Amino acid sequence: MIKPAGVPPHISRPFSGWIVTGVLLVLVAAAFIYVLSSHQQSLRSSPAGLDGLRAWLVSEGQSVQNFSGGWPLNEDETGLLVIPLYDTRLDEQRNRPQSSQELIMQQDEYDLAAAPILEKARRVNTLLVLPKWRSGMRLTGVAHPDLLVEAERVEETLRVLLNRDRARIVRDPQASAAYSYTARDQASLKALLYGSQLFSAPGCSPIIGTADAMILGTCYLGGTRAGTTVMVLSDPDLINNHGLRAGDNAFIVSDFIGEASGGRQVIIDYSLRSWFASEGQNEVRERTWSDLARFFSPPFTLIWMGLLLALVLILWRAAVRFGPLRTPPDALGASNMMAIAARAKLMRLSNQDGALIQDYGKARLAVAASALFGAANARTYSSAEAFLAYTARRHPSLAGPLAQALSTLRSLPAHANAAQAFAAVNQLEAILEQITDGT
Repeated sequence: MIKPAGVPPHISRPFSGWIVTGVLLVLVAAAFIYVLSSHQQSLRSSPAGLDGLRAWLVSEGQSVQNFSGGWPLNEDETGLLVIPLYDTRLDEQRNRPQSSQELIMQQDEYDLAAAPILEKARRVNTLLVLPKWRSGMRLTGVAHPDLLVEAERVEETLRVLLNRDRARIVRDPQASAAYSYTARDQASLKALLYGSQLFSAPGCSPIIGTADAMILGTCYLGGTRAGTTVMVLSDPDLINNHGLRAGDNAFIVSDFIGEASGGRQVIIDYSLRSWFASEGQNEVRERTWSDLARFFSPPFTLIWMGLLLALVLILWRAAVRFGPLRTPPDALGASNMMAIAARAKLMRLSNQDGALIQDYGKARLAVAASALFGAANARTYSSAEAFLAYTARRHPSLAGPLAQALSTLRSLPAHANAAQAFAAVNQLEAILEQITDGT
């Protein structure tokens, strides 16, 4: 393997190895973050997701935000927190599917804990959306009875959250059923659901349905301070991408969420912990240098290191391949150009056109040599003899005419007329153009 000149072998290889390793680590970390975010994004846009709910409410003039964590939330600005529960075994780790069949029949999309959910419900008005469908519904887009999660698992989730042992989940045996809802303007609407999933629990009042079988209800939340209530939606098909367009579901959702939020912001919360600021954290404080320093702490540290390593790698490879910038020592300077211009002016004033044309021929040979060989080697080939020797080697057919043209220039009298001067110049220009163009 040929090593670049000037690079010691005991330095270049380890140094480049560390740089490449750092860049690869940054790429792996970025890929890991992308995979995690892409799974949640695919869930949101699937038939079981709530992207359609957000789009619909925004079109109705409601302020809605998807939230996955990362910054504190202000509970005073939050009108309603919508928490979709894609986990039927709270506080337990799910078993990762080992095959495509197991993935389709998977009942939990990701793991949730009960404590953060209860903490959020204590802070703001909350709508809990119970799970109904296995992963197969998200993957295939088909709402089939075989893809329903087990009712017992949903029932256990409801009991944990409400702290009610007598909470029950009921599945309607009818393929589809309609449920009445009275809007704020007293309009009568119908909620249309496929394979309805209903619930009942002590301390719950129905909004849609009856006390023994409700779709949406308001419940006292067990394990919290007295009087704390939470809204529970047992069938997510009322608001998800799959069922939002059925019947009057979209208008029902817009009405009851608008009333529940009080016109404030609605947050669809996918985060795994509570991001509401504690008391005192919302106080306005003076900015310090520590705020800027946070951009250089993890996880930003890894990003800055990756950018720095990439910059060092680019500069190092450029230095090894091209070396430092060098100014050609033989380049024609401004002072030489001024001297030539002054001499030409004197020749014109003294009517020395022949001598002027001879100097012009020398200057044209220098320009052609610079174009062919570069500024560094132009002086070597700018003399008539050297340029003729080059032409004889590379363009034998043009060597004779070039020698004749140069001889004509040298033989011009000092007081040559304009016709003689232009003829000699045109002959030289035509030959030099063929040489420089390689024709």
